[in-house]
Amino acid sequence: MQGSRFIRSQVRNARVFLAMQLYAWKEVLAYRASAIFLLLAIAVGPILNFIFITVIYSVSSGIAGWSYYQLLFLSTMSSFIISMLNYFSSPRAIVALMRQGGLDIYLTRPYSPYLSSLALGSIYSLSGAFTSVAIIAYALLNIGPSAASLLEFVVVAAFGLAAIISFMMVFTMVVYSLMRSARWAGNLMNVFGEFSSYPLQIYSIIGVFVFSLLIPIGLAIYYPAEILLGRVNAWVALAIVLFAVVLIYIFRKAFYHYLKNYTSAIG
Repeated sequence: MQGSRFIRSQVRNARVFLAMQLYAWKEVLAYRASAIFLLLAIAVGPILNFIFITVIYSVSSGIAGWSYYQLLFLSTMSSFIISMLNYFSSPRAIVALMRQGGLDIYLTRPYSPYLSSLALGSIYSLSGAFTSVAIIAYALLNIGPSAASLLEFVVVAAFGLAAIISFMMVFTMVVYSLMRSARWAGNLMNVFGEFSSYPLQIYSIIGVFVFSLLIPIGLAIYYPAEILLGRVNAWVALAIVLFAVVLIYIFRKAFYHYLKNYTSAIG
C-alpha cells in the first residue's frame, strides 16, 4: 500500500515538474525573435571550445596521455554538464526569485519543493547542451568505444550530474543565506567550466581531491570519461555510482535543512 502511494506521489511530482517546464518554455518563446537570438548565441559556446581544442592540437602535442578526440570529448562533456547544471540549477535565476519573494509560491504548494526548484533554472542553457551533444557524438565516432563502456559512461554520468546539481542546489541556499546574492555562486560555476574541461590529474592530488569530494564535478565529467576510454573498470564505476547516490541523499537532506531557515527578502 505504501509502495503504491509512493509511486503515485512520484508520478504526480514528475507530471508537475514537466508542466512547469512546459510553461517555462512558453514564457521564453513568447518573444520568439529574442529567444531565438539568445538560444543561438548560447549554442555557439561549445563550438568555440571545439575550435580552441583544435588549435591547441594543431600547434602542440596537447596534454600527455590524451589524444585530440579524447580531450575534445572530455572538454565538450564539461560544456554539456555545465549547460545541464545551469538548466536545472541556475544560482542567478533561483536567487533572483528568492530576493523578490517569487520562490514562496512554490514552497506553499502540495508537491516537492526540491523538484519545483529544479524546474526554475535557465531555460536557454539547453541550446548549449544540444550543441555539445553533437560534438560529443563526433568525438565518439572517432574514439570508437565499446557498447559496454558507453553504457557504463551514460549511467555514471547521469548519477554524477544528479550529484553536482544537488550540490549546487545546497550551495545556492547557503550563499543566499549568507549574502542574499548569486554572484559568487555564478562565478563558481564558471570556474567549474574552466577546470573540468581538462583531466583532473593536471591539477595534482589537491585538484583531484577538491573536484572529486568537496565539489563533485569530477563525478559527472572526468570519471565518466575515464570509464568510456577504458581506463576504469566496472567495479570502480559501481563505486562511483554508489558514492554519487550517497552525495545526492546528503545534499537533498541539506537542501531541506536550509529551506527551513529560508525567508525571502520581502519578509
